[in-house]
Amino acid sequence: MATPTSIFDPRLRGATVAILLIVALSAFEGLAVAAALPQVAADLGGVALLPWVITAYLLTSGVATIAAGALVDRVGVSAVFRVSVVVFVIGGVLAGVAPTMPLLVAARVLQGIGAGAVNAVGLSAVGLVFPRPLVGRAFAANTTVWGVMGVAGPAIAGGLLAVASWRWVFLVNLPLGAVALAVGWRNLPGRPAEQAGARARLDPLNLALLTGFTLLSLVAVDALGWWSVPAALGALACGAVVLRRNRGRADALVAPRHTITQPLGPLAWAISLLLVGAIGTQSFVPLLVSGARGAGPALTAWSVLFFVIGWTSGANVASRLMDRFAPFTMTFGGAAMVPPALLGVGLAAGASASLVVIFAFLFVAGCGTGASTNSGLTLLQALVPSEELGRATAAHQFIRNQGFALGNALVGAVLLLVVARATGDVELVSEVLAEGTADVTAGPAVAAAIESGFATATLVGAAVAALALWPLLSLRHHLATNPSPTPVDATIPH
Repeated sequence: MATPTSIFDPRLRGATVAILLIVALSAFEGLAVAAALPQVAADLGGVALLPWVITAYLLTSGVATIAAGALVDRVGVSAVFRVSVVVFVIGGVLAGVAPTMPLLVAARVLQGIGAGAVNAVGLSAVGLVFPRPLVGRAFAANTTVWGVMGVAGPAIAGGLLAVASWRWVFLVNLPLGAVALAVGWRNLPGRPAEQAGARARLDPLNLALLTGFTLLSLVAVDALGWWSVPAALGALACGAVVLRRNRGRADALVAPRHTITQPLGPLAWAISLLLVGAIGTQSFVPLLVSGARGAGPALTAWSVLFFVIGWTSGANVASRLMDRFAPFTMTFGGAAMVPPALLGVGLAAGASASLVVIFAFLFVAGCGTGASTNSGLTLLQALVPSEELGRATAAHQFIRNQGFALGNALVGAVLLLVVARATGDVELVSEVLAEGTADVTAGPAVAAAIESGFATATLVGAAVAALALWPLLSLRHHLATNPSPTPVDATIPH
């Protein structure tokens, strides 16, 4: 029988739809909840706990990704898919009916566990379901769903908030989850017979140390101060202990071969560094547009789309070009686009250039990020034996998630630091971050400080993104001098 040439081939269609549905489910939750926070605070009170509605979800989802990756290798994609979607939906329902803020945060902890597992399933399943020529296109389809949800998610949330209440932002997961379960119940692979002996070890201490690593990393860069150094050292200590406990173990939960050593370690950390700069900049574009340029809510909301559209375009173009160029070539080429594009954003903002110019540079940065991250996942799948695909993909995703979280924290901290030094008061910025929009009511001095802070923070992000090229060059040398068991043209640059 001929090899499928499309991810929607009848032989693959059920698995494709199931994977895209769980990506949409996770994407909606990640993009829509922020819109509901003002109503949540007004209804439940407990404003001091409001940030934890997001933070608790992110913390548990990152660690759950690692645990679910190990379970994929142990029991197969299908079983983990079923449990993860059920946990995610139950967490969403409990959040939707929560009578108090502490119970809402507790429900978000549970939902984060389900979300992390769902993400691990979505990424791991691609390498196990699709033939190698279609892996890049499957990842591009995932990215496209994220891009569509980047537009539709907040709009759907806004509609729900307008006609119902914030609770339906969570409760809508029940019908969506039911559809995902129905489609994917029998269409995703179980554990192949040849993997029967591969049993990854789920050690609670390892999971606790990973939680500590994530939390302390965020503390280190969330508000730059004297505590940043001990927090960073604490994060490094947690990470070092995890790697030491798992070194040399066939059943390792987070193995050095997946996170530090060649070839997977440099690949993961390069993508993470790239995301620190790109995502950090992207997250604060609305603040520039609204707080510094005085734009209205419509333009502020649309300002995030240029990077998202670029990301989606870059991922899809890269997936097609990988028919002609090796995944590494596309990964490196995409990564090389991002630092100069971010430099352009920073310089344009510092020079008070037109928003059109800034949006154009953001689009280019998005294209490079999408091409690099999509090709990087394809390269990962080519380098990893199938019996370790779950753990290796989950470790890669965990490190990538650090880039997302640290990028937001670092760029935000630099921006606030510049504004504080310029004005002595960051309350306006705090209000903008909380509400998502702002009028420039404090005068042109504060607007100029926000613009200067954004420009400085973006230049810092560009410098961090440029650091991604160093591990990629190291990876290139490794691939050129160490023949892989996978086809040479899947890994070695042409």
